[in-house]
Amino acid sequence: MISCQNAVREETKNNINQNQKEKLMEVKLELVSYPEDLMKDNGLEDWEEFKNLYESLERMKGLDFRDIEVNVLALSSRIKNLLSKQMPGGFDTPQIRSRMKVVQMQTQKVKYFTRYYKKDSLIPSLKDLYKQYNSVIDRMLTLKEEETTTNFISDY
Repeated sequence: MISCQNAVREETKNNINQNQKEKLMEVKLELVSYPEDLMKDNGLEDWEEFKNLYESLERMKGLDFRDIEVNVLALSSRIKNLLSKQMPGGFDTPQIRSRMKVVQMQTQKVKYFTRYYKKDSLIPSLKDLYKQYNSVIDRMLTLKEEETTTNFISDY
């Protein structure tokens, strides 16, 4: 009787673990496309730090989230490297720099949850990380649109 109960408990535990694994695999992280036109238009095709950051985020989307600690550490160092230098192309503004710092802070949260895994915390923090990065891209695009509009108006 006791061994049957243990077997049932073990099977239930395995089913729960399998369900958790399946949920981890179902998570879709939304990452905007790399802004090649924006980079090209502003002569930033060679901005390696920014390109590396995007590639890290793109690569991390396809990984098993239980084993992403090394990738999060690499992402964290890439953000630190990017923020340690002046941003080219007129992007070294408080709006862009502060948004990148939010991405950096969100990366630290993800790093924490990879070490002290909370099954219901890692996925939301990863989603927030991608959301914050996407907002950086959106703000960069908006900043250049505003700049273009201002230049157009001042020409008249």
